Amino acid sequence: MNKTMGESRMATRAARSSRPKRMFTAMVVLFAALCGSSRAARAEEANDYCRKVTARAEGEAALLFAPTLHAQVIRYPASGVADVTGMQVGSGVQPRAAMSLGLVDIYRGLGVLDAARTDCRRQETAAALQETMIHRGDIGRRPALERESDYLHSQRSVVDGLVRDVEARFAAGVETLLEVHELRRRAFEIERRIAEVDLEIEVLKKRRDGEPESLAEALQAYESRSVAHEESVAHVRNLQPWKLDVRGGATMNGPIDAFAVAELAYNFGGIFHVGAERRAVSARAAELRNARYEMRQQIERLMSELRASAEKAKAQVRVIDQEIERIAIDRASIEALDAPKKPHVLAVLTLEAIQLEAKRAYLSTLAERHAATGGVK
Repeated sequence: MNKTMGESRMATRAARSSRPKRMFTAMVVLFAALCGSSRAARAEEANDYCRKVTARAEGEAALLFAPTLHAQVIRYPASGVADVTGMQVGSGVQPRAAMSLGLVDIYRGLGVLDAARTDCRRQETAAALQETMIHRGDIGRRPALERESDYLHSQRSVVDGLVRDVEARFAAGVETLLEVHELRRRAFEIERRIAEVDLEIEVLKKRRDGEPESLAEALQAYESRSVAHEESVAHVRNLQPWKLDVRGGATMNGPIDAFAVAELAYNFGGIFHVGAERRAVSARAAELRNARYEMRQQIERLMSELRASAEKAKAQVRVIDQEIERIAIDRASIEALDAPKKPHVLAVLTLEAIQLEAKRAYLSTLAERHAATGGVK
């Protein structure tokens, strides 16, 4: 029986001593999982700013997630220490080892990682808007140039056919060398324009990946993400008055025994702290709307410029439409004639119409993109 009781005591002590180990192992697993997920999120980030804020958030979260190891040596006075019942509760020197875990700190750690993610999203939209401001002259040009390029490439066979026809007529003695050179010059201008447009498109592709479909929507996304980041920071700061710690350990002299302490604390300054953080978030939202150094003032000016540019491009398109209509009328009147220079005049008008149509394709697309980006519905 004594042997059984001894074995039971040993099992109880082993179980008590294994509790801190199991708790520590669970915390290590939780910490590794959280850091692993944050590293995976960090790997998806495309810029150095996000890597910086994520790394700092991981470092701060590591301190909040991980348990704290305590080593204590308590020396009781020789006269003894008595509790409220009058019984002595300790004597001599007692070394202790303990481990504590802040449950509120763990929650704060999650909030720190979330604040880093919201900061990354805010910076992403801010960088896109800043790049748009820097390359404001490129807005809408790439799709406009691509449409012009598509049209000119589709007309290459027509241009080549007209050149071959005039050369055949020259060989037959019905065209002059001057007329041949005129058509070749117009054909060369179209070919040169194709090369220029394709080169500009490649330059724009390397300069930036894309541009926002609507500056108003991009601005709204930036401001909402900025406020969301401010709210996530305020949420973490609002946890500062709270403290919920669990500490467990063991005494090291005499019979080894375990002890545990749970502590809940609240600083009443938190009552005022929450209101102050709420006012700070509100002030940040007002700053985003009203401050001259913020994005809204700059983006609204750019949107106004884009709307004016769209109207100017539309006016140019109307002029080109009138010219294309005039050429069509001239072609129709010449088609009805039976003149010796009829093929040459029709070829010249066709090449002129191709150049005008290409310019129209560019300007009309540019007007559409400027209007859409500038906020015109």
